[in-house]
This record gives sequence, C-alpha cells and structure tokens, in this order.
Amino acid sequence: MAKQKWYRYLLYLGLEALRHIVLVLPRRLNQWLARSLGFCAYWILSDERAKVNAHLEDVFGAEKTKAEFQKIGERSFIHLAQSAIDVLCFPRLTRERVERLVFDDGSVKRVEQVLARGKGLIMITGHLGNWELLASYFRFLGYPGCLVGRRIYYEPYDRLLVNLRKRGLVSTVYRDESPRQVLSELKQNHIVGMSADQDIDSLDGVFVPFFGKPAWTPVGPAKVALASGAPIVPGFMVHENSRYHLFVEEAIWPPEHISSKEEAVGMLTEAWSQVVERYVRRFPDQWVWMHRRWKTKETHQVAEVVG
Repeated sequence: MAKQKWYRYLLYLGLEALRHIVLVLPRRLNQWLARSLGFCAYWILSDERAKVNAHLEDVFGAEKTKAEFQKIGERSFIHLAQSAIDVLCFPRLTRERVERLVFDDGSVKRVEQVLARGKGLIMITGHLGNWELLASYFRFLGYPGCLVGRRIYYEPYDRLLVNLRKRGLVSTVYRDESPRQVLSELKQNHIVGMSADQDIDSLDGVFVPFFGKPAWTPVGPAKVALASGAPIVPGFMVHENSRYHLFVEEAIWPPEHISSKEEAVGMLTEAWSQVVERYVRRFPDQWVWMHRRWKTKETHQVAEVVG
C-alpha cells in the first residue's frame, strides 16, 4: 500500500510540474507535447495497450484490421493527452479564447430552445473528446449550472481536478452528496452536466445494450430526469484538428405517462446510451478504450458459473 501511495504522489508531483510548464507555453507547443506524451504512453504502458486492443477487437471484430486497432488505440492515447493538457491550461481561459477554441454550428441554439421550456437541462456526455471543456464552454458563455462528478480515489488528484474546474468556472457536485443540489439547479433552469458512460458497480444501474453487449450503466441521469421533469440532452466536445467541435443532440424528454418507474428509467438510460455509442462509433479514436466498459457483466457471468 505504501508503495502504491508513493507512486501516486510521484505522479501528482509530475502533474503539478506539467501544469506549470504548459501554462507558459503557446498552445501549438502544448499540442506537440501532448501528442508526444500520448504516443509514448501508448507504447510504454503495455498492459493498457493490450487492454485497449482487446476491447477494440471485441467490439469491432472483423470490421477492422489489427493495424486499424493499433492506430485507433494510439490516437486515443494522444487525444486523451491533448484533452488533459488543455484542461491543465484552464487557468488562462477567457470567453474569447474559448470561443476561438470551439466550433459551434448551431448546438448552442438547440440548448437555448430546451432551456426555454423552463425545466433545466441534464447534459449527458461520455468520456470522449474533452468532456471537461464541454462543461466549461457553456459556463464561459454565461449559462449557470454545475457538474456532477465522482470523487477521485486519491485526494490530491481530486483537489487538483476540482480546482482546475473552478478556473474553468465549473463547480463540482459529488455523486455521493444529496441530490437536492442537483434538483435545485434544474429548478432554476440551469444546466447540470453528467458523464455516465462507465461501468461503476458501486452505483445503481441497469444493463442496456452498448455495442451489442449488455453494459452496466448508471441510472442517475434517468432518475433525476424523472424527478425534475428536465430532459436529458447528449452533448460532446470532439477534437477537430487543433480545435474542438461542439455537438448537441435532440433532447430526450422523460415520458409524461409511465407504466412503472423502473421501465421509464430503463428506457431513458438506453436512449441516451445509444447516442453515446453512435458518437463512439463515429469518433472511435477519441473514447477511453482502456476502461473496462463491460466489467460488471463479466463478474455476473462468473458468479453464475460458480453458483
């Protein structure tokens, strides 16, 4: 345990050093640095590379070649590094810089149309592109709201991320806190951001199809939608050359009449999860393939065999 904590602390010191370096470098050099770090990480972290390639092969099978799997995996590490460095640069963000950084072809208008209904908005996203910038972008445009996130297991990491979000004008509400704050934000017609495309077995969830396989998916967004009347709106901040492209999909409104709450939760969860899958298929090199998305399903299968 002591060795693991020492490793975490070293990584934290490295992140702190990197944070100070990137704040003084121009973005062009930061992007070069990110590409270099991502490329090296892919080839040095052999266990993570094997995990990524296995997930890609399991999902796409014969649709793609091993060379394509390698290219997608390598670029997924690069995109993740680029996003991380852009988040480390949040302290120097301004509205003008954010607007130059992000290309919007009408997505903000779609958000405005939903907010005109007065129910607030649950913006659901995935770990694709730069999900942290997605929340910050709307805050710099003047839209009030918050981000619902999980506590990071190592407190210095958590403190660093929360402070960076604050520099990006984003406040964090932890998942294990009372939902009243989230419901209060929606009641005030604010935007609440959630990223719920990962398998976290400690959270309430349901199995919904994801790439044709049952995946344990958090039901928090659906339950909040039903409790508040707010719609779930999928949104994504995708890398596009040296900038980002904002995508906002049609709102998924909670049904007015439901036969059962459980059925409604399942329907809403599957609906937004299908949108996330569509974007992962469209931009496969920008998703976190190192995450064990179907972990809980595998655990349940083992338990059934043992039983």
